Amino acid sequence: MTAPHHSLFRPALHAATGLGALALGVLPRPWALVCAGLGMLAGWVVFPLTGMEKKLRREGEPFLGGLRTYPLAVLGLVYLLPPAEAAAAWGVLAFGDAAAAIVGTRVKAPALFGHPKATWSGSSAYLLVGGLAAWGLSRGVVALADSSGVVAAGAAPSIGICFLAAGAATILDLVPLPPDDNVPAAAAAGGVFYASRVLV
Repeated sequence: MTAPHHSLFRPALHAATGLGALALGVLPRPWALVCAGLGMLAGWVVFPLTGMEKKLRREGEPFLGGLRTYPLAVLGLVYLLPPAEAAAAWGVLAFGDAAAAIVGTRVKAPALFGHPKATWSGSSAYLLVGGLAAWGLSRGVVALADSSGVVAAGAAPSIGICFLAAGAATILDLVPLPPDDNVPAAAAAGGVFYASRVLV
């Protein structure tokens, strides 16, 4: 979660792509899936061909690292969840993880229960920023869907559920699951939103 000091470019780009979640409020489902597929194309083809991958890739990062698993996670969320929930989970992934990387490498804090990479500052940022981003993006998508009239966005999760989802992603982010934390964190957040809808 908190690698050694590195450029702000990668986490900033990671977070900026999360703003794309707002498009889920105006794009019909087929077009939302097309756009998510274009994200896959960017991560798997465009970045390597243009040299962008070299600028973004961390030292020692495997081929199936974050640059490729992030768009895969987003595609899964867009495909499996209603737009409001997909946007919320995307917000946790995009903004929570980016905040953890930025704060965790720049705000000195003890390691989180002896974790080799995670710190209290980085994990706290993941939870706080991820929860707020989920709440804001889900409500933004619902508002856009209501005004456009072309998307059935579903209900926006409550702020409590948003923080519960961010907490699940934060915890799962601490577990060294190969090949990268993007898909597990997205699955954790999306799973909370799904469960809150079908079980309550």
